[in-house]
This record gives sequence, C-alpha cells and structure tokens, in this order.
Amino acid sequence: MSLFVVPHYDLPDDEKEPYYLNKLPIIHDLLEKQPDNTLVYQFVADPPTTTLQRLKALTTGTLPTFIDAGSNFASSALKEDNWLSQFENSRGKDRILFMGDDTWTGLFPSVLTANNSHAFPSLDTHDLDTLDNGVIKALGPALKDPSQWDLLIAHFLGVDHCGHTFGPNDPHMADKLEQMNDQLEQVIASVSDDTLVVIMGDHGMNQQGDHGGDSDDEIQAGLVIYSKRKLNHAKHLRQFSLGDMLQYTKPVGGKIYRTVTQIDLVPTLSLALGLPIPFNNLGSVIPELFLSDPNPNHAIRNLLRAVRLNAAQVATYFESYMDLHPTSDIALAIHTEFGQLFEYADNYMQSYGHDQGTENMVQALRLYSDYLRTSLTSCKRIWAHFDIPLMAAGGGILLASCLCLLLHITVFRSTGIPHNLEKFLAGGTLVGIVLTRHLKPFLLKIETVQESSVGLVDLMIFSMATFSILGFLISSVMQARLLFTKTQAWTSVKGLFRWPPLSGFLACLFIFVNCLIFASNSYIVHESTFVIGFLQTFGVIGLLFSLRVPDKAQRIKAVALTLVFMVMTRLLSLSTVCREEQGKLCLPTFYASAQQTVPSQWSLVTLVGSGAITPYLIRRLLGATKSMNGIALIWIDYGLRAGIILGTLYSVLDYEGSKSDRSKMTTGNTGNTFEPLAVGMAQAGGAYVGIKTFLVRFAFGLALIVGPAAWWTNPLCMDIKSVDVPVDSVADGLIGKKQGSGAAAPKTERKIYILGYANAFGASYFVALTMVFLFVILTQKPLGAIVLSVGLAQIACLVELVDLWRDADVAVWQEGVVARIQAENAAMAENPAEDGLANGSAADAEAAAKATAAKALSQQPAHPRLNLLLPTVVLSLMGNLFFFATGHQATLSSIQWPSAFIGIQKTNFFFSPILVVVNTLGPFLICAAALPLVVLWKLPPRGDKAGRITLFPELTRLCLMMMMHQSLVLVANMFFTGGMFRRHLMVWKVFAPRFMLQATALLGMDLILVTVAVLLIMARVMKEVTKVLSVKIV
Repeated sequence: MSLFVVPHYDLPDDEKEPYYLNKLPIIHDLLEKQPDNTLVYQFVADPPTTTLQRLKALTTGTLPTFIDAGSNFASSALKEDNWLSQFENSRGKDRILFMGDDTWTGLFPSVLTANNSHAFPSLDTHDLDTLDNGVIKALGPALKDPSQWDLLIAHFLGVDHCGHTFGPNDPHMADKLEQMNDQLEQVIASVSDDTLVVIMGDHGMNQQGDHGGDSDDEIQAGLVIYSKRKLNHAKHLRQFSLGDMLQYTKPVGGKIYRTVTQIDLVPTLSLALGLPIPFNNLGSVIPELFLSDPNPNHAIRNLLRAVRLNAAQVATYFESYMDLHPTSDIALAIHTEFGQLFEYADNYMQSYGHDQGTENMVQALRLYSDYLRTSLTSCKRIWAHFDIPLMAAGGGILLASCLCLLLHITVFRSTGIPHNLEKFLAGGTLVGIVLTRHLKPFLLKIETVQESSVGLVDLMIFSMATFSILGFLISSVMQARLLFTKTQAWTSVKGLFRWPPLSGFLACLFIFVNCLIFASNSYIVHESTFVIGFLQTFGVIGLLFSLRVPDKAQRIKAVALTLVFMVMTRLLSLSTVCREEQGKLCLPTFYASAQQTVPSQWSLVTLVGSGAITPYLIRRLLGATKSMNGIALIWIDYGLRAGIILGTLYSVLDYEGSKSDRSKMTTGNTGNTFEPLAVGMAQAGGAYVGIKTFLVRFAFGLALIVGPAAWWTNPLCMDIKSVDVPVDSVADGLIGKKQGSGAAAPKTERKIYILGYANAFGASYFVALTMVFLFVILTQKPLGAIVLSVGLAQIACLVELVDLWRDADVAVWQEGVVARIQAENAAMAENPAEDGLANGSAADAEAAAKATAAKALSQQPAHPRLNLLLPTVVLSLMGNLFFFATGHQATLSSIQWPSAFIGIQKTNFFFSPILVVVNTLGPFLICAAALPLVVLWKLPPRGDKAGRITLFPELTRLCLMMMMHQSLVLVANMFFTGGMFRRHLMVWKVFAPRFMLQATALLGMDLILVTVAVLLIMARVMKEVTKVLSVKIV
C-alpha cells in the first residue's frame, strides 16, 4: 500500500509502469506545495493482516491474536478499551459519523448505530464499487456540513477488493486509485483549518493482491496526516538531535520516509482529541504531531508531556498485568528487561523537576521513549500466550489416541471391534464428567497449572477424553482375552517389533520424514517439493513391485500404470503458487501472472478439454470391469458430464465478465466518481450475473441433490445379460453325422451373465466418489479443477496398481502351493512302497493325493495380504500434493476468498464459509473419501462356504491407518510449533499457519471418513449388495 502513496520516477525506460504506481498525485502535490502541513509515513502493521485484527489494533493499541483471523467473516463486539468508545463517552455518539466497511459496526455496535453510520457489506470481493459508491454518496453532504460531526470515518474497500479479485497490477487498480485520488482532493479542499485529516491503509497486499500474513508487502501500508495548520517543524528534530528516536524506511521511490507502527496512531489520536489513552495500548505517540509549536521550548515540553502520559499508561497496564500473572514471561521481562527503564525515567524526571531546562527535557524524553520502544519489542517477542498445560494435555490426548489406533491396527487386528466398545466409551465419558470437579482441586495444586487458563470446560474435555481412551483399552484387552491364548497374545505383541516388509518399511519411513518436516521452517516453506519427492520415491518402489508380477500382460500393465502415476505427479507439480520465503526458487504458474489472481486463458481452454475427457476416462475405467451399468451409465454420461460443463461455463463467463468489466472501466471514465459508470454496469450486467449464478447453482444441485438421490435409489453398477451359447459335445456331433450335416440347427443353451459382478463394491463406490469430486471442483479456480481431474485419474492409477499387486501376491502364493504339491506327488511316485500305495486301490490313491495337498497347504505360509499402510500414506500425501497444486499454501494470504461467492451474489454466513472450507480442504477430502477404494476396487462379492464376506476389519484398519498418519503429523507439528519453536522468529509466519492447516485437515478428513465414506456410502453399498446377491458382509 505504501507503493500507492509515494511517487516513483526511477523505472527503467524499457519497463512499463505498473498500474498501481503514481495514481495518487494529490499526496505528491501536498508534499511539494505544503510540506509543513503534510506528514507521510510508512505504516507498519503487526500480523495477522486481516481487516478485523487491524481495526482492533488501530482502536485499542494492542497486539492482535493470530487465531482471531478466522473471525474475519463475522466480527463480534469489541470489549477492550478503545479511543472510539472514549470519544463517545466524551462528546456523544451523535458527534460521530461513519460510512463504509460493516466490520466497524460489528466491532462497535453500541457506538456506530443506524443513526450515525452508513455501513455496507464488505466480503464480496468481486464487487468493487457498491461500497465505495455508497461512501462517496454519504461523504459529499457530510463534507459540505461539518457542523454535523466532530469525528468522521470513511472506510473505502474498492482497492482492497480489486487486489483480491484481479491483483495489484491490473487496469481495475489504476481506475480505483484514480477514484480515490479524486475523493482525497475533494476532502483536502473541503476541510476547515482546525480539522486533522488522517489517510491510511489498514494493511498492504502481496503480489497476488491478498493479505493476512506477515510478508513485507502485506504489513506495509501508507499513512498521510494533513492539516491546513502547520504541523511539521523539522528544525526542532534537528535542533534537539531527536533523529535517533525515529525509525526510517529503506529508500523507496528515491526518498527515505519515516516509519511508524500502526498502534502508534492510537495514543497519538487519543491525546490529539483530548481523550485518555486506551488502558491496554502498547503504542507510542508520533513525535512530529506534538512539535507544532514554533517555540522550541514549548514544543519540546508538549512532546515530553505527551510521551510521559503515554509511558505512564503503559506502565500502569503492565503493573495490572503483573498482578494477574506474577510468574508469566511478561512479568519476568518487566523485572529484567524494561521495568527499570520506566523507574529510571520517572526518577530522572522527579530529580530535575525543579530545573525544566531544554537539555533535561530532551534527556527525559529519550528515557521515556527508550522504555516505550523496549517494552513493545519485548512484548512482540514473547506476547503470544502459549498455555503449556493445555498444550500438553491436547498433545497427550492425541498421542494416546494414536497409540490406541496402533494397537487396534496391529495387536487387536484379528479380534475386530469389541462388541461392548460403545458401552465402555460411554462409561468412560460419564466417569470423566463425574470426576471433573474432583480433578480440578487436585490439578490446581500443580504450580504450572496454576498459571494456566484451564477452565472447567477444558478439564471436562480432558477428563472425558482420558477415560474414554481407558475404556477403549479395557474393552480391547477383554476382547483379546476371550479370543487369544497366552501364546497367541504374545505372538501378536511380538509382531509389533518384527521388521516390516518393504512396503510397510517405506510407509513408516514416509510418516517419519513427514513428521520431521516440521523441525525446520525451511522444510515447511518447501514442503511441496518434499511431497513430490515422497510420491516419486513411491513410484520407483512401485516399479520394483510391478516387475514382480508373474503374468506378462499384467506386469506390462502395472509398469505402465506406475509410469503414468509418476508422470501425473510431475504434471501436478507444475501448478504452483509461491510463498514469499521461496523467493526465486519458485515460479508461480497458477494464475495469469505473479501480480494477478485471475486465471490464464490457457487454463480455461484446458478446462474445456478436461470437461470432455474426464467423463470419457471414467467410462473407460468402469467399462474395463463391465461396470458401466445402472447408475454409472446415467450419472457418468449425463449427470457428471453436465455438471463439469456447467462449471466450465461458469468459469469462462466469470473470466469474460471480468474482461468486460475491465473494458468498461478503462473507457469513458471522465467524471470525479464511478457512480454513473457503476449504474451502467449494473444495468448491463444484472442478467449476465444471474445466468452464471444459475449455471453453477444447477451444477451444485447435480452434485449434492440429484446425483446422490439417484445413486441412493440404486447404487449398484450391475446388470444381467442372457446369451445363447452353442453346445459343443461329442454326442451332438454323432447325431449330426447320422442325420446329415444340415438336417438340424446347432444346439444352444442359455447362460446368464452378471455384468459388473467382479467390481460390484468398487464401481458403485467410485460413482459416489465422482459426486464428491464434482462438488469440490465447482469451488475451485479453473486450474484447480484441472488439477483435481488429473488427481482423480491418479487415484484410479493407485487403486489399479494396488489390485494388480494384490493379485500378483496371490498368484505367487498359489504357485508355491502347486509347486509343493507337485514335489510331494513326485516324491510319492518315486517311493510308492514306502507310502503303502504299491498295491492300493484308486480310492487310496485319491485319499493320498488329498492328504498331500492338505500337507502342502499346511506347510505353505498363510495367504498373503498386501500391506495397506503404504497406499494409505500415499493417498494422504496425494492430498498434500493436490492442495499445493490447486493454488494453496500454508499461509493465510493464499486462502481463495472469492470462492465464498460462487453461486452467491451476496455474503451468506452459512454457505460462504462452507465454500471457502471446501475450496481449501477439498483436495484432502477427496483423498480421504477415496481411501476405501484401496480395499473395494475389483473386489468380487464372493462369499465363503457360509456365504459371508469379511470386509469390515480391513476397511476399519484402513480408515484407522489414515487417521493415525494424520494424527501423528499433527502431534509432531504441535511438538515443534508449541514446544521447541514457540519463541522462534518464524512461529507466526511459518509454523502456526501450518499447524492450523494440519489441524483442520485432520478434522475434515476424519469427518469425511466416518460420515461420508463409512456411514453413508459404504453402508449403502453393502446393504444393497447383501440384498441383491444374498451374501452376508461381516
């Protein structure tokens, strides 16, 4: 934002001037013509740079909390002391006039009411004009009649929305900045001599036009202070050598500008308005505003009075804080770092109170300023409150849950889910609730817990989780005692320490290295590269597995699928959005350019092609198992195809609409405001907006209502086909010779074929997965939809590979059994007398053959089962790859907020957050939903002798494996972020956002696995298979 304010004339001759430069000439004119009346600063914010947190900081003077960034959608009333409430108490709310972003009215509902404010919805980033035009309409009359107000706040949003939608280097940005310049000229010309004009940006924006993080471009904004009275007496600063108290920026635009933090505006405005400084303010007054008196002694006395009041307020706040938290890190810093500085400054002031000479005042001023700067620096370093007991409790519960999952996957795998598990879980939960009140006095005896903010609800959650985990362990042990002998139990425990097969070892290695990524901020920054390395390593190992397939045709197919998997991984890696920390090591390709957030034309063309190719490939995939029947035929050919086409049309229309908006905005803009232009756009674009909204809503309806309803009615992809097959027998041949070759028609018999039987579970589940896929891609940018289409194909490659490897293991096992039987038979043939078969009957020989086969089977190792941990971990890593390839990073600024308005013309606090969540977590959700295919794909519903199909144990283990992997990654993230690196310089910039992403991804994936994958899709498929084929699934 500071780049918008200062002029730039040092661009190379061959470089085109960016659209955001030199569009506010009013600021330059003021500096040139009225330098003593104008102050320009680089305005530096504290992260997170979301609007809600910036407004809190600008009115209270406090450092914002990082987690509050999530409340940016819907602000709640601000309860902290602030200068706006102080102004109301001093002069009344009728002397305040507000217009602009409705976040203000959400923060100050009792101060900014319908009688003194004109608030407009602020979250529709596609709307560049409605709010700005509303502010302009209200601002004009207010400037003409200043007697109506003592404080006027006008918050424009068009520049911010333009950055989110188009990026800073776009013609829209030039037009919006020119509009702002016109309004600033009007304000400067209209104000009276006793009016102070403060022009500022609450945050900056990165090269893509987004904000929320703490990159330089996001935290730097511009601050301009103007008055028709003289403000700036630079000679006082030089005369008293106060330059070392001030901060300056690096050279920008050929000049050096002063730097102030945003919270410094709070005490400055408070004292300028004659108000008390907010109680919890940590900012320092801006010195230049208190040096306006032409008399040097009077000027320095005014500044010292302001700084002393400021320092006393900060000291009072820290005293209160230390009384409440006497053993906290802040209290320690007060004692050891900056508390004595205030005492020293105050003692100095009292010692020389009788001598108010200039030198003494300057020295006192330096001491107070040193205290204010040091205290703020210390707070920024340690202010983030890490509640160690709560963090330890959460980490312990997560770790204990991982242990439970591991035990169930390994030791208790053959016992299945205990029959009385729900009773033990419910009993443990109730015990936890009952014991909560008794635990609190006991825990409060621990010194560390005494300093924690542990409440009754926290204790209840911890107690419920702890005792429910104990209930799970007790029920599992009791189940094992009923089913295991001591020898079997010991064998299962020893199995934990056996060296795993290659696939299991590779999966464990992936998990271990994945957890270690969080041990370094550099690893997190370049995590996408590590994910690609994991998947390509899996591809190399997959080639070795594929070469072991005994059947030649199947071996060639497996090798080809593995190579395709690796090629897809490389293709997906080409879609990137870069973090600031990656610098020149990353080339952004997701958007049209690094300075824009609009899709490129080639991505739209490719999206049109993928809309035709994706259903065709799915049709071929299901057709290979003759599963293109029933719901698959209807949904894939019509429903899915129509949904993708409608989504593609929406993306194309949205892109073309932005181009038409651009052409309108860059022509005919000769007035002072955009109001006539906005009216024309609304008249021409209303029908267009309605059409594209209808298209995407219809597509959502197909994905969420029509498709699921049709699938639920008849989920199976099977059909029955009868065929007349010629009967070829010797008897028929003899009859034909006697009666003549043409005397009788060929004899046939009718055979019934069940099409899709071999993939009854997998095909039906895959069709349901495509509905989840359609819903997710409708929330994505065009290139994101292409990425997920390739990702769906990659998932199909993975499950096909798993099926081929599983069949290969069975084939190798069967060959071993046959070879052992043949060896036994050969041995018997060589020594018939020894076996008592020399003079035996045929029945004895048959019995001996059966005994030989039984002996061979008993000596052969058990039927092999493919280690499912490796494909599970690979699917989890594929979720990470899809996340990065769909234009996301583990940063707040990469959240694609415009997705909140897909199919919605105005902000909806129910649907908008859902759309943003699905856009962000959709890649993880698709991979989690696809997990059961690892077991179900090409699994025929063939029962044993009792007509039973054992399916639940494998599916349960599969889901628990993914939960365990994601939980272990979160535990590692928590350990490094909240434990080792909670004082790290990059804790808020790198570690905390990654922790938030992992936590939300774990919750989303667990929710999808339990509800959508198991309780809805799997339950329905199994019920229908049981009903149609009369088998029992256990």
